Amino acid sequence: MQSEKLTAASHASAEPISAVKTTPRPLQRLGIGAIVMSHASVDMQTSSLTVLLPLLLVTLNLNYAAAAAILSVNNLVIAVAQPLFGILGDRRPMPWLPLLGSIVCGAAMATVVLTNNYWLVLVAVTISGLGSAAFHPEAITRVRSISGGQQATGASLFFFGGNLGFALGPLTMALLLDRFGTISAPAIALPTLMFGVLLWSQRRLYARTASENNRVLSTPTGTNTRSQAFVLIGLLLVLIILRSTVLIGLQSFIPLYFSEIGELSKTEIARLLTILALSGAIGTLFSGPLADRIGRRTVMVGAMAIVLGALAVFLRTHGLAQMVALGVAGAAITAPWTLTVVMVQDAMPNNLGLAGGLTLGTAYGASGLGVAALGSFADTAGLAQTMLVLTLLPAAVLVLSLFVPNRPARAVA
Repeated sequence: MQSEKLTAASHASAEPISAVKTTPRPLQRLGIGAIVMSHASVDMQTSSLTVLLPLLLVTLNLNYAAAAAILSVNNLVIAVAQPLFGILGDRRPMPWLPLLGSIVCGAAMATVVLTNNYWLVLVAVTISGLGSAAFHPEAITRVRSISGGQQATGASLFFFGGNLGFALGPLTMALLLDRFGTISAPAIALPTLMFGVLLWSQRRLYARTASENNRVLSTPTGTNTRSQAFVLIGLLLVLIILRSTVLIGLQSFIPLYFSEIGELSKTEIARLLTILALSGAIGTLFSGPLADRIGRRTVMVGAMAIVLGALAVFLRTHGLAQMVALGVAGAAITAPWTLTVVMVQDAMPNNLGLAGGLTLGTAYGASGLGVAALGSFADTAGLAQTMLVLTLLPAAVLVLSLFVPNRPARAVA
């Protein structure tokens, strides 16, 4: 019965009742490029915080729980606030919000190491989290509005920027601290100012598209269609939760697992984590254009099949083969992320900001809860069993992905 409902939701989303012809705008490359680079700079701030934790642990004389709370507060604020900013953006478009959000995020993060008070640090990461939360929903809405008929491609570019920022943030902060000392840490905020200039240069484009109704979407009409859309949205959010759990689980437990069994040095473990982060950025870059050609469901199901095989190889090999397998798995894990966000937006055509905030907030929330759940499981069953669960979890994602629509909906009045 549940399978029938999910399949019906897929067909309902893919086959609207009536259609009108529209001529989509061409993809606005410069406008999207400015948002993509700003997205990278914003997510650099968030990911760089992990490198600052050991420094704050010592300088503020914290215990592990207090240090971890700094990161938790930042992630929690982002997870909760993003849907709220999305709702505000749906009620009144705010094309200037990505610029303001990026500057607030960077400026607040720059102050984290400039204070010797723990509570002021929490205030700083809270404000930085609010800046990040303000940036994302309106930014992804603007990307959709200027992507024309290549919405999956535009979203892929957007999330490539974010994943690239997450990969570069820790590396950049570590380089600053090693070369120039603690006093140089606020320099991590400079990219947000630099790319903020690019956003400002495109302000007229963003303002114009914010005021125009150029959405090429299916609009649920009638109780049945609306309820089916809700089922589909629920399915897509579950997929986000499961995939986020796999990704954050690998990032968190690869160091613990290989340190326990003693197979890899710290440098080799760090290399694996870098490969996982960079390959994830590549996966988001190519998934959108591929889905525009062969279909969304095909990409999502195929990606999870690749993840299953690649993770199995990863745990059973060494050296170059192990690194290649993890890189393939990282790219395939993140590939469906872009498509999931676009499909939630398709199902919520009158609430694009909320759709963006809801998906992004769910990913942040799932990451925190997923690590906690996996940690509890590891305490009971051990790290080896935890890694086994992470390699098998993509099978559930694969099965659920069979129920999503393969093609974007046609435009309807």
